[in-house]
Amino acid sequence: MYWEVTEIRALETAPEEEPAGRFVLHRHCDGEGAHFDLRLEQGDCLAGWRIAGERLETGCWATEKLPHPLRWLEEDGDARRENAGAYAWRQQDDNERSLVLKDAEGATLITLKRCASPTVEEVRALAALAAEHGQTPAALSTLAADGLTARARSVERFCGLSRALDSDGFDETGWRRLLAGMTLGEIDERLAKVETRYDRAYPPSPVSRPEPLDADTSARDRAAQAFRIAGE
Repeated sequence: MYWEVTEIRALETAPEEEPAGRFVLHRHCDGEGAHFDLRLEQGDCLAGWRIAGERLETGCWATEKLPHPLRWLEEDGDARRENAGAYAWRQQDDNERSLVLKDAEGATLITLKRCASPTVEEVRALAALAAEHGQTPAALSTLAADGLTARARSVERFCGLSRALDSDGFDETGWRRLLAGMTLGEIDERLAKVETRYDRAYPPSPVSRPEPLDADTSARDRAAQAFRIAGE
């Protein structure tokens, strides 16, 4: 599951909560990139979060860490120790966790909220779709943005042409609600029908126009030239 850091702030007064254990904050970089490991002492092991990002700040996303041995409270390995001390829970439920980190210089409040995230089945379907079209999973967010943009443009064009054709008789709210449940292909099918209606009601101008005749050429000369062309 994923969490988002929604609050980080220094506390002006000492926390009232009883310490729940020790903590250590490591900065680390591995194959998945730079991140912070916030390790919390819980019984005979360490729990906590892996917080992605170059800086620890609001907006960072995090994943819960698997249990680690307590020796990481004292050891750093190839990580850099950023902070250590005692922590206390201020709020702890299924969707939000808030804790106070207390060190020698003061106390900091950190709040994390659970994020809505894809299920395993949804991730597998996305990975299969990417492979089918020769795309990498990293490209999916860009492709999704392109699709949403194309979808929005088709809906706006459908509504714009329909307003021009039907005026007050066009139920835009109802149509937008209906289009929201359709695929882009289904939306474009309906858009094509509206475009056909619009072209019939307002025929497009010719792409090209006849070239102007030379005003100095007499009508007889123009007629003779036309007959020569016809004879060819």
